[in-house]
Amino acid sequence: MLKTVLAFNFHPDRLQALRRVCMILKVNCREVPLESFNDSIGFLAGAKDCPQEAVNPAENAEDKLTAALEEAAAKAGEDPESVKKAAMQLLLDAAQKEMTVLCGFDMHLLNRFLAAVKKSPLKDIELKAMLTPTNSRWSARHLLQELAAEHVYMHQKKNGAAKGLHNK
Repeated sequence: MLKTVLAFNFHPDRLQALRRVCMILKVNCREVPLESFNDSIGFLAGAKDCPQEAVNPAENAEDKLTAALEEAAAKAGEDPESVKKAAMQLLLDAAQKEMTVLCGFDMHLLNRFLAAVKKSPLKDIELKAMLTPTNSRWSARHLLQELAAEHVYMHQKKNGAAKGLHNK
């Protein structure tokens, strides 16, 4: 498989900056249009034997996040509805964020990519993933939701609103 960075939700000027980083590292950069978000990540990356049709896990991270936030809010003595509402807004916002999926990267190239991004105007790409055998058959939309839910969880944990979440 070619070493490729799949780019989702990038504004044209930021996409150009990502392309420059990729050019320096000699990896391909492929913008994924919104109409391809339901295709499997592996198909978008050009992985052999990976069908276009995605097979997403039955469980939904958004539902799990909601339940965990309600439980954590109750344990912390906070209003579960206000915590859930704030987290769901963060989740909606996160789903519109830029996402990169790194395909065919080894650890050395991953470290070089992360260092190059950190030094560039792109230092604030929050949603990043590596192509794995597990997520290769997921849709881009599902991976974005998973990463967004994880991002919200970490944001809530960092800000103390999800005190009980890490005790699970």
